[in-house]
Amino acid sequence: MSNRFLFELGTEEIPASMIPTALQQLKAAFGSLFAEYAVKCDELTAHCTPRRLAIIARGLPGRSPDKEEVVSGPPKSVAFGPDGQPSKAAEGFARKQGVVVEDLEVLATDRGEYLALRRLVKGDPLPEILGTSIPGIIASVSWPKNMYWRESRFRFIRPLRWYVCLWNDTEIDFEFEGVRSGRMTRGHRLLGDTDAPVKDVDDYLACLEENFVLADSAVRKKRIVEGLEGEAGNLQVRQDDELLETVVYLNEYPTVLKGDFEESFLQIPEEVLVTVMRFHQKYFSLVDGDGRLASSFLTVTNTNGDPDGGIRKGHEKVLQARLEDAAFFWETDQKQLLKERVPHLEHVLFQERLGSYLDKTERLRNICRGLGGGEGLETAALLCKADLTTDMVREFPELQGIMGGLYARQEGYPEATWRAVYDHYKPVALDDALPETETGVLLSIADRIDTIVGCIGVDMLPSGSSDPFGLRRQAQGLVSLLLSSALEVPMVELIGMAQREFSTEKPDAQILEEVRSFLEKRVKYIFQRKGLSHDVLRAVMSGGITT
Repeated sequence: MSNRFLFELGTEEIPASMIPTALQQLKAAFGSLFAEYAVKCDELTAHCTPRRLAIIARGLPGRSPDKEEVVSGPPKSVAFGPDGQPSKAAEGFARKQGVVVEDLEVLATDRGEYLALRRLVKGDPLPEILGTSIPGIIASVSWPKNMYWRESRFRFIRPLRWYVCLWNDTEIDFEFEGVRSGRMTRGHRLLGDTDAPVKDVDDYLACLEENFVLADSAVRKKRIVEGLEGEAGNLQVRQDDELLETVVYLNEYPTVLKGDFEESFLQIPEEVLVTVMRFHQKYFSLVDGDGRLASSFLTVTNTNGDPDGGIRKGHEKVLQARLEDAAFFWETDQKQLLKERVPHLEHVLFQERLGSYLDKTERLRNICRGLGGGEGLETAALLCKADLTTDMVREFPELQGIMGGLYARQEGYPEATWRAVYDHYKPVALDDALPETETGVLLSIADRIDTIVGCIGVDMLPSGSSDPFGLRRQAQGLVSLLLSSALEVPMVELIGMAQREFSTEKPDAQILEEVRSFLEKRVKYIFQRKGLSHDVLRAVMSGGITT
């Protein structure tokens, strides 16, 4: 039971966001294979970098266990004559199984008594099972997007380049899509060897580290965290767990470098600076002891150092250009008031069958009137989509809503109004913060119910993994907002407010029922996450959503 197994799937660089899910699939596939053959595995671990997915199994037997097999033959009434002697049917069954009649027995089953052969089937060598099964396992990994690069048109996220497949220190041979397995892995593109032989399974991680590849994502993460803390100096890293997770899967040998930018750029809103650094350059922002943004950044590079400072200077030069663009957009966008931008939304499509963002803006204003939020809410509804016409949002789409709020603040709108515009896309995820003001909560509710009712009205309900308008996320956010607010409008009335803004061929009663059913599923999902049992939820919601 001391056998070890290694499989490494080598590819061109895989997008960072897709690696964890694919690695889970690969690990689960090998786990299922071992379970199928009743093979006990003491330890099954998974490793990855942008160019490889790897599985290591330890404590494996040499072969699958022996198993007893029962082969049924003819019924007893056919197998033996009145005198109890075997018939030709019994003799033929025995001959077919390579035994004599005396080796057979009569078994009682639900269908009656049958002649049968009970025999022991020897298990297969596990290396043979693995070599035969791995091509199917590779093909079973699914991706959000695929490509093909061979005449076979086999589709995968990136071209397959090499496989390492070892049983202890012996190669397991197979071929898939023109690539044959072996023991040669590949080191870092610039720092390591193109072909690095893995002596045995236990040598794998060390072999890669010698070639500047840290295959263990936990080790890479620890190296990055320590690098961030070390390079920050007397500043503090602005916490960003999502960005940290991204750079872990972007690099094979991460090294943290510190760079600086001109202090004059700090006149740009912090939200803009952080977005430029985070989303477009994958940089970590730094803040001083008072929490103010500093004119420095940290970047994680796929290298072992920067002795002459050339890499740092390159990053600073790129960021300089990006920040110059952002400063230009910030100044230029303010030359036109948000209110003046609203008519231009006619040329920004929301959805082909649901009209433009100008149409959506008018619907939001009407829904907000029905919610009774006052003039400030209606003004926020008028302005909330206007930033879609700004240069800043066209360049940095992640800032939509936020820029509208910042521009509204610059124009002197009351805090309740500009803050509502700033927050109206919240919550983005279930654990995300909610809008800070009541006006913002109402505007976000109006925006979401408009999208949900409109899309369902034109038969755009999510199906499977297809959810182009993010309706599930929109609905989860809506439910979270309703649970946290003191809104006294019943759910049916809220849906009705949105329905009145559309003209569709589908009957209103059908739309109402489909929206209610859709929202009920999201309510159940949220409460299940909170720990409520399925039975309690089913009892409480047996009458459906009525308020």
